[in-house]
Amino acid sequence: MTRAEVDALIAPFSIDLGTWIKALMSAEEFPEQDPESIALGMLAQVLLAETSEEALASMELDRAKLLCGDTPGGRSPALLITGARPMRSDYEEGATCYAIISAVKIAEGEKIQFTTGSKAVQTVIAKHLWEGWMPFKAALEIRRERTKRGYYPLNLVAGI
Repeated sequence: MTRAEVDALIAPFSIDLGTWIKALMSAEEFPEQDPESIALGMLAQVLLAETSEEALASMELDRAKLLCGDTPGGRSPALLITGARPMRSDYEEGATCYAIISAVKIAEGEKIQFTTGSKAVQTVIAKHLWEGWMPFKAALEIRRERTKRGYYPLNLVAGI
């Protein structure tokens, strides 16, 4: 089976970019994803893996802030962002969606996946997808300043 055949199999279960952007820019509910489409996305990543390590790693997800040390001012290693999959979020605050991000730690060449609910991070990645600027290099960074609600926002930064 080729990569194109796997992509064609999961295409009907993907959420389109426009719906994701609308969810980020409004308080509207993000459309419920069929649990089967979530499972198919993970299975497709296993099928597209090029090594045993990649196949096993495709089932692991980290939180974006953990890549930054989970502290204000923390920064992730340099990343090559290669893709994103938007998902519906059940959190009462913040975006109505989050994303599963596919990336490569540039220094090690290690393929990883992480989740983020950060509207800023999701919007930057959505813009890159929209414009065809993928993949791109960046790092995640937790801002040092708190928001009025007491959160430390997560951003993507260039200059790595």
